[in-house]
Amino acid sequence: MEFFNEWLDSLRIIVQENIWIAPLVGILLPFIEAIFPTLPLAIIISFNLSILGSAFGVIEGTILTIMLSTLGSFVGMFLIFIIIRLTFADFFIRKVKGYKYGKAFINAVEGKSKWFVLALMSNPFLPSSILNYGLALTKVTVKKYVALTIVSRLIIILFMVFLGSVFNLQDNPLNVVWMMIVYFMILGLWLIYLKSLKNKQGSFFEDKD
Repeated sequence: MEFFNEWLDSLRIIVQENIWIAPLVGILLPFIEAIFPTLPLAIIISFNLSILGSAFGVIEGTILTIMLSTLGSFVGMFLIFIIIRLTFADFFIRKVKGYKYGKAFINAVEGKSKWFVLALMSNPFLPSSILNYGLALTKVTVKKYVALTIVSRLIIILFMVFLGSVFNLQDNPLNVVWMMIVYFMILGLWLIYLKSLKNKQGSFFEDKD
């Protein structure tokens, strides 16, 4: 982590001397994180917010951070999805279906309901890369995958942009603990809200046979 932060500091100097590359960096870093998920996405988003805010102003920088980070993250995940689906999917799908939870995940993804999968993919504290690998092994359509991935990445990045700036993650990485607490509070309220709509007649969320 120390090496990564030092690398970001060096990158910040380069961007400050070459403002025109700020949008490219805003796309590239989330793209790299999608391919190498061990990198901390929260710190990357905080970094993007900082450099784009300095380059274009607070409001414009925040909007660009959301748009460019979502784009970069989506493109990276979609690339991995396509590579797995075109190469190893048929081999691994048989192994995954041999496990109870693997089979349950595949059935949920290939089913009609998208809310369970979207809730999983929108959780910033779950390994999105593993979920992405799992999606590549299913028969989910590209259209459904694109919709789920874009919406979930947008939700995660919105969460990280606003709470990451509040908790100043780039300077205080341990503040991610407070982000987790706030996130699970919001998630709990959201699940209660969905449950209240679940049995409401005529609701979009109503369970249907």
